[in-house]
Amino acid sequence: MKKSPPTFKQRERPSENTDGTISLTENLWSAETLDYGFNSPEAGFVWSTFSFGMRFRAGGEQALLAVYYPHEYGTLTAHNKVTGSRGYQLRQGANLVAVSYSNLDTLCHFSVAPRRTLPSDGRELGIMVQSVRAYPEAGTVDVDEGKPSDWTPPARARTNEVLARHLLESFMGPGFALLQATPRNGEFFLEITLYLPAAEALQLHSVPLSVNGEIVDLSVRQSADGTGFDTPHLPSIAYRGRMSLEAYRGAEGELPWLDIFVANAEGKERFPMQSLHWRGRGYGNTPSEDHMFRIAGKIKEPYFLGSGATWFVKLSALYERLTGRHIDACGPILDWGVGCGRIARHFPEHLRAKLYGVDIDRVNIDWCRENMPGLSVQVTSPSPPLPFDDGYFELIYSHSVLTHIAEQEQHTWLRELKRITKPGGLCVTTVLNEVSWFVRFYPDGRTPDNIAEYLEAGFIDDGSLDVGVDAASPGVYRNVSHTTRYIERVWSEYFEVVSVVQNFADLQSLVVLRRR
Repeated sequence: MKKSPPTFKQRERPSENTDGTISLTENLWSAETLDYGFNSPEAGFVWSTFSFGMRFRAGGEQALLAVYYPHEYGTLTAHNKVTGSRGYQLRQGANLVAVSYSNLDTLCHFSVAPRRTLPSDGRELGIMVQSVRAYPEAGTVDVDEGKPSDWTPPARARTNEVLARHLLESFMGPGFALLQATPRNGEFFLEITLYLPAAEALQLHSVPLSVNGEIVDLSVRQSADGTGFDTPHLPSIAYRGRMSLEAYRGAEGELPWLDIFVANAEGKERFPMQSLHWRGRGYGNTPSEDHMFRIAGKIKEPYFLGSGATWFVKLSALYERLTGRHIDACGPILDWGVGCGRIARHFPEHLRAKLYGVDIDRVNIDWCRENMPGLSVQVTSPSPPLPFDDGYFELIYSHSVLTHIAEQEQHTWLRELKRITKPGGLCVTTVLNEVSWFVRFYPDGRTPDNIAEYLEAGFIDDGSLDVGVDAASPGVYRNVSHTTRYIERVWSEYFEVVSVVQNFADLQSLVVLRRR
């Protein structure tokens, strides 16, 4: 049982401020805020932990704390960066402690020693704060004003960064690797950004890569400094490395077809579906930077080509694994959000005859008609329906479409995609889920409140994104993220959620849906 504390006078219950902090209200003087290191307030008192902070009201220079100490003896040390540190002797029972602070800094840090626990209460209990009032106060006796101390409080952990780091690591699961081809000073390079599973506390110096079946050791480093890489914003827990691809160029200076992945001891993919595939320029002309910007922001041509080819190769492998058939045997295919043909350009000619592309962006659809002749494309509305019969498509794929649609409208689109997918057919679409969201905003781009809101709701809308594609209906093009649990719970109303392939397309994960 908890021991009832002695009382100094009748006090009010602590109250919660609008900003979420707790103020301990006292009849004579209030507004002392419990800054950190406290248990939940109770009627007339609040227990501190062994290390805590209080932010006093500006306008005074000393505060009188009425505290209860549960053990025979102990020490309370207080530190203010202006007035310095003082130590106080605690005795079992009631204690009055005068704490000095400055109007230049009203925050005082405290430490209770030794650290003892109460057999009757499993919480971390330092001292019980019962009131805080102005000091000196007439008639007050037996006050401990403390003695000078050289104690300095240890640096406090950067809560936001620590929480974000651990959440990111927890969502990484088996780890993943981002690979891309990038030009530098007229040369082609492979860049890798590697995240190990959280359970692997290794210090890597190199990783084995399979390049067209040949194992190559690539030097990597783990550093907070990503300068010189195309992914400098990613967390410092990533390993980064770069290797030249010049040795693979053909006689005419073009890169050949390349299949690259991080290898395990058997030479197989260590991180499934985390590979890079280069297939040259593909079909048709290459779009301008303005056209590419409309689908993916400011990207370079090699990334546009490499990411599109990688998408197609992975899609083909995924289709074969799920159906047991080569993608050549697939029926009609829909590229929902075809853009300027990033993925479609890598379909071989016999498959392009089965391929349809739709997009709300008239500019890019017009470009496809002029530069990718023979590809069936058309402009569609930001709202359903699509101009296809029920159950027409055996396979629907989309890259970064449901990452840009508001939550309520997603229900109408999932219903429409179900309508045009044949029973047993597949619909695969990318999302920004937990890993994607944390990596992009790690570590200080979001507050704990943002993180809690996202994880609790399972969906977050970061507002509209103006890249010109929603000219017909301004504002409908959003930036949204989902959690995996949300997808499994909500999307299962329309499809069977077969799997979520983590980071299938760089920072976007692939949701594999099958029509029941």
